[in-house]
Amino acid sequence: MIRLINLAVFFSLGWATLLTAAGTIDYFDITKPKFQPLKVALQMRPANDLNGLYVQSVFQSNIEQTLFFSVFELTAADSDTKPESTPEKKPLDFVFRIELEVQQSEPLLISYRIYERKRNDPLVQGKLTQEAGQELRTLGILFSDIFIKTSLGFDGISKSRIAYTSQKKNGRKNIVLSSYDGTRQQRFSYNLGSNNYASWSFDNRHLLYTTFTRSGVQLAIQPVRRLRASILSFPDGTQPQGGTWSPDDRSILITLMKKGNSDIFSYNLETRGLEKIIAWKSLETSPVWSPDGNSVVFVSDSARAHQTQIYMHGLKTRKTQRLTFRGKYNSSPRWSPDGTQIVYESIKKGYFQIFKYTLTTNRHQQLTYGRFNNEKPDWSPNGKQIVFSSNRDGKPKLFLTSVYGGRMIRLTTNPSSTTEANPVWSK
Repeated sequence: MIRLINLAVFFSLGWATLLTAAGTIDYFDITKPKFQPLKVALQMRPANDLNGLYVQSVFQSNIEQTLFFSVFELTAADSDTKPESTPEKKPLDFVFRIELEVQQSEPLLISYRIYERKRNDPLVQGKLTQEAGQELRTLGILFSDIFIKTSLGFDGISKSRIAYTSQKKNGRKNIVLSSYDGTRQQRFSYNLGSNNYASWSFDNRHLLYTTFTRSGVQLAIQPVRRLRASILSFPDGTQPQGGTWSPDDRSILITLMKKGNSDIFSYNLETRGLEKIIAWKSLETSPVWSPDGNSVVFVSDSARAHQTQIYMHGLKTRKTQRLTFRGKYNSSPRWSPDGTQIVYESIKKGYFQIFKYTLTTNRHQQLTYGRFNNEKPDWSPNGKQIVFSSNRDGKPKLFLTSVYGGRMIRLTTNPSSTTEANPVWSK
């Protein structure tokens, strides 16, 4: 059971603004790529309780992975030190202070209090209680979400998952599921072929992916809680090239290749009917529905052969708008959860980099840099992190960065021989 009190957090113009009954306390501009993580002071009582320390370590790891925080532990000598300057003591450097106290070991019961540096009354306080059969790790994850909501004003992502394509040395490609923090990995696809390009349904109950067999290319739909997949059928002479879900999960957007040309269709999962969405004389691929279901973004080389650009098509207006004009290769578009932005990959100076496009301003912002490839981006459910594949350490691995750019961190800990590609975040 988790109880929250005394919480009031707001956002304004990209600034995280923290308020209490006394008025405005502090401002954090988290939108700058060079933003330095906010320091969080944390103290656990008693300091030697193993279960409590484990929950603390899970919490610390998870909030640091958001890229907005850096945690340090308060010592016994620090516990009485106030953040304000005094003649006797140097003030501690932190923005938030957390007190955790183990009140019961089995089942674990931890009380918590979260303070802003300038106040002695807590912003929020409550208790974390281990339910029957619940892992200790869960308490650390839940507290991470509480702290993120308290400090920054948006939801955490502890319940989300990431699907990606894994290929071990000399092995077939398979879809793997992972927790949002890169742990708890499990193989998902068990088809005999090679499996790639996963896509989550909006209700997070199914995954759509492409399976490559000796008989050809097929699309498979598999429930997250089952091992058996259903294979979709398409007209003879056509070859599916991946797909994504509609917001109501009743249809999927697919690319069908026929006689060297690819067009975009909507495929009704109930009726198995096909509706043509985009049918140009060029190659059209990578279609993705907007969260409101009114638009589709896709990739086409209609402007110049073999030079792909990103377009947006209104399903009601039937009007198509070109979104990218720079570079010879722009691909892999993905809508933000609120439908106001699109991330994509683009070749710049010989390497794939991640870019973000804002529809209201028509502004393109580069999020990654370096002499290595950063590819296939996707959004966290709260729209604050981007997961992508990068070969900066050799073979492609999964990395995270802030939606505002800046620091990159490795998500997974798989062996160097394993390739990780095409990550997609659950909704």
